[in-house]
Amino acid sequence: MERTETPTSVLTFLFADIEGSTRLVEAHGHAASVALARYHELVADTAARHGGRLFERIGDGAYASFPDPVAAVTAADELQQAIVDEDWGSVGRIRIRIAMVTGEVEVREDDRYYGTSLFRAARLQGLAGGGETLVAGTTVDALDGFVPEGGVLRDLGTQRLRDVSEPERVFALVHTSRARLAETPQADESERQGTESMTEEEGPIRVLLVDDHAVVRRGLRGFLELIKDFDVVGEAENGREGVAAADRLVPDVILMDLLMPEMGGLEAIAAIKQAHPEIEIVAVTSFIEEEKVTSALEAGASGYLLKDAEAEEVAQAIRAAYNGEVHLDPAVSRLLAQRMRARKDAEPVEPLTAREKEVLSQLAKGASNKEIAYELGITERTARTHVSNILGKLALASRTQAALYAVEHKLV
Repeated sequence: MERTETPTSVLTFLFADIEGSTRLVEAHGHAASVALARYHELVADTAARHGGRLFERIGDGAYASFPDPVAAVTAADELQQAIVDEDWGSVGRIRIRIAMVTGEVEVREDDRYYGTSLFRAARLQGLAGGGETLVAGTTVDALDGFVPEGGVLRDLGTQRLRDVSEPERVFALVHTSRARLAETPQADESERQGTESMTEEEGPIRVLLVDDHAVVRRGLRGFLELIKDFDVVGEAENGREGVAAADRLVPDVILMDLLMPEMGGLEAIAAIKQAHPEIEIVAVTSFIEEEKVTSALEAGASGYLLKDAEAEEVAQAIRAAYNGEVHLDPAVSRLLAQRMRARKDAEPVEPLTAREKEVLSQLAKGASNKEIAYELGITERTARTHVSNILGKLALASRTQAALYAVEHKLV
């Protein structure tokens, strides 16, 4: 009897599931079941709209295949946004993990697939966190340079997948609402102004927690997840993991402990700000040391909090950082103010020019270089140069110290 060969096909697979689905069901019962059904509808509809098909559903797992990798990645990007935009009722919010792998599989008569690509997709999904889309190198290669508009593929390097002999090159598809706004050349000015409208249009502020104490992270996450405009997108237990998580997740704001093993907070802040200047970082520590405060601010921190800060102050610091403002613990502000007062009557070695005084006045308002440039009608590069000159003339270590100097000398 002649053996019939099983046909094969090169497909891109999208594996999705819900983060913490068991906890959602236990906490919300029927409402969670309704949300689960709607989630499956979104996956099926999004896949079909881009030429794919949902070939399997198991619990909260939804598995789709696509003949075109570009269509598959586009569908994944749209699906993540659809999950964010959906009203989940009393459940509040759900986040999904997506993994994408391209490869050859056998296609049986019952339209079922068999092959290692499916296994690799399942294992890759195990590396993802809620809200993340991880893309295998095989899929990225097949995209031929394509990335969804406003999106970025972050190279996470070679990863070992559990029970898979060959390592996998992994990328994270990052597509935040902030990226969408920033890359829209003709965005209305109204879209760029106002904290409330920005939050409503962009969704919650995406926060990453970096602290070596699990109890601290759990407490912060528990508090922040009760607030509608915050979304804790990940955690890390040391500076090195924090840098990697920042690359992978590109959060809006990071709460960064300063004293951690492997890599401390100061080094991590500097590394993250160099790679992602758009990410705001709030330094968090148990005690005040003037050297630590100034070092954190010099490294690029947008705020400085003590660990015994009230929960609402933590929330205020995150919102302030997100909006480009500096938030300091009151004790830290007093420390820096005292230092400024000690030199209150001292004149700078070289007097400030009229333009530098205008820039200093903007610094006192917490303005970024881009905002200073807009307000004064100069380029961002020129604004940056003025800020550097001001710090040099006044022998100050940070923008925050410059702001305090302006207040003390009534230059605001």
